[in-house]
Amino acid sequence: MGHADELFKKAELAIKKQNHEYAVELIQQGLMVEPDHPEWRRRLHQVATLVIQENGGNPQGGLGVKLKVMKPEANAKKLRLQKKHDLEVNELENSLRHQPQNSSTLSQLARALESCELWESAIGVYEEIIELDSSAVEALRSLGKLVASKRDDPESAISYWETLKNQKPDDKEAGKFIRDLSAAVMVRKAEEKKKQAGDDSFRSMLKDEDESAELEQKQQIIRTDEDRVRAIKFKMTDIKQDPKNSRLWREVGSLFQDLKQWDKAETAYRNALKVNSTDLFAQEKIEQLKEVRFETELSTLREKANSDDSLKGPLEEKEKEFIAFQVSANKRRCEAHPTDYGLKFTYGLSLKAVEEYDEAIGQFQQSMKDPKNKIGAKKEIGDCFIAKELPDMAKSQYAEALGDLSDKESDLFKNIKYALGRACEDNNNVDEALQHYQELMSIDIGFKDVSKRVSDLRTKNAS
Repeated sequence: MGHADELFKKAELAIKKQNHEYAVELIQQGLMVEPDHPEWRRRLHQVATLVIQENGGNPQGGLGVKLKVMKPEANAKKLRLQKKHDLEVNELENSLRHQPQNSSTLSQLARALESCELWESAIGVYEEIIELDSSAVEALRSLGKLVASKRDDPESAISYWETLKNQKPDDKEAGKFIRDLSAAVMVRKAEEKKKQAGDDSFRSMLKDEDESAELEQKQQIIRTDEDRVRAIKFKMTDIKQDPKNSRLWREVGSLFQDLKQWDKAETAYRNALKVNSTDLFAQEKIEQLKEVRFETELSTLREKANSDDSLKGPLEEKEKEFIAFQVSANKRRCEAHPTDYGLKFTYGLSLKAVEEYDEAIGQFQQSMKDPKNKIGAKKEIGDCFIAKELPDMAKSQYAEALGDLSDKESDLFKNIKYALGRACEDNNNVDEALQHYQELMSIDIGFKDVSKRVSDLRTKNAS
């Protein structure tokens, strides 16, 4: 095992122990020794993001970070002019340690990696930029060029150029690359067929026609189980030609999963990890498979329990087991994708389900860094405060959530309005509760038991 591998192995252990700052140090040292590790470079930025979030900071940077990054950025600029791009990469990583989601610094890093001819690492960093901002046109442009020329994957390159063209319909370079790459794909397929045919004999022509039909079958939309079985056969042929391709194994796993052949699906996903131990997608696929299996078993058990009371106990145990699994899986997903605020919201829901209310509130609060989670998170935080018997704090969360909602006829608005009324009622604010319930009645008189609650509170006031 090389020195860099030893450092990465220690980093993996540090991450498991949640010693994230030490993990950042180790990964950075490993990349200085062996810089062409795209998976670990991405991991470095993910863990650095986690460190900043744990300390309540902004991974994109800001005024408070400017002083910290001034020296490494000045050094990077000087090294760039001197064409010492390997050292420039290290200085840019020193800057990114304080602002790992700063798109401008990530762009500089990607260009420096290109100058070092570390093509896969450069592609990985450009992909990070796209994940942070799907409309980052220049990153898409660089990906379109690099994936075509250095990875020799014109079809993937076309998809990047098409995404760019959606952002800039008049972009002439995008249009040219799409045309040229599409033509190159067609020429390559024709040459492959010609090479395989060998001569113009009748037998070769038949073989060519068979392969054309097979290619056409490969490209067919998969709708039925027969299609899936056929697709697995084609994928296994591809794997024989490219056995180290973990993506192909993942695709086989997905097809077996669709066929509900759970053990074969798991074997395929584990094979993906065997050929590529850093394939985080394969690890997630294994967890998703377990989740699907749980849900399928629960669905069957629920249906049987409707007519067999003796199964209600096993059903309850299975549901508890499933919730515990979700908590564990969601925690791991959040650690692997520290900037995915949707995952933090989902993790909060699973923590809430096991009555870990303080931890759930923390996840919901973090999830609000993505504005689209804001209203739902405030509602869930309010529910947690109700469970903790803190109706006053719940009221403020519900009121803020309602203030952000414009559609008063939506189910979300009605649910939050009703919850606000309940919080007032729990806090013995009868008049305030009555006001919220009556406003809800004016929108939807049949919502839950709001009509009865209004009648009961009016009777209570009258007495």
